[in-house]
Amino acid sequence: MKDRIKDLVNKADSYDANVNRVREYLQEYFLYILYKNKFYNQMVFCGGTALRFIHKIRRFSEDLDFSLSQKVKSLNFSAIVKSLEEEFCAAGYVLTAKHNTDTNVYKVLLKFDGLLFEYGVSSHKDEKLSIKLEIDVNPPVGGKEDATLCNNNFMLYTLHYDLASLFAGKTHALLTRQYTKGRDWYDFLWYRTKHKELEPNFEMLNNALAQSGTIKERLDSENWRGYLKAVIDKLDIVKVKDDAFRFLESPQEADMLTRENFYAVLDDHKK
Repeated sequence: MKDRIKDLVNKADSYDANVNRVREYLQEYFLYILYKNKFYNQMVFCGGTALRFIHKIRRFSEDLDFSLSQKVKSLNFSAIVKSLEEEFCAAGYVLTAKHNTDTNVYKVLLKFDGLLFEYGVSSHKDEKLSIKLEIDVNPPVGGKEDATLCNNNFMLYTLHYDLASLFAGKTHALLTRQYTKGRDWYDFLWYRTKHKELEPNFEMLNNALAQSGTIKERLDSENWRGYLKAVIDKLDIVKVKDDAFRFLESPQEADMLTRENFYAVLDDHKK
């Protein structure tokens, strides 16, 4: 399985392009381990990586984000971390894992030693490739769960939120994130061009906003666009493009990340 990586690396491509492909292969193996060890039905896949694997968005992602399923009361996180370590090591990877359960978001950071050097992506022997798993064990109520059979390098099932609930999570991030993350805005552009009539799952969105305590007014079909416009007004477009650029399948698509395009797709429902 590990040797599959050599087929993914293309010396003619950029460093970022090769890292993205290698990381995504490991992410899929990650998902396969969760499925194989029967953890997948306890955790709801969400965030940009879920868009990538389930809906084929044209951008790569760094982390794997999950929420605890509403059907599950608790999670044996130590068992998940142990399975990940054992499976990756058995497949020939050298890695370290550090995990934390001190907050409502359980985290594990896997660092793969020497992998990028071994396959010629990096000239630095000590460079590590990292993948982070985060699980929100106190997610906002109201998300709608679904399951999808995926089959790329591995055949697996993954539990995930439906599109409106995924959009609610992304809208919450756009409204509350304290720094500029261009990948959020690329995802926003994807949602509003691929699914023009889509609105966020307002039950989930409002429960998420209540948890974060950032917006007191309840959002609905009449006012949510106005709140997003206020964020777009203040965006640092240069930072948006710089962040998104290295994660895009077609880096030139970063040129689409403009204030004018964000306003246009937000109002597209009126046409």
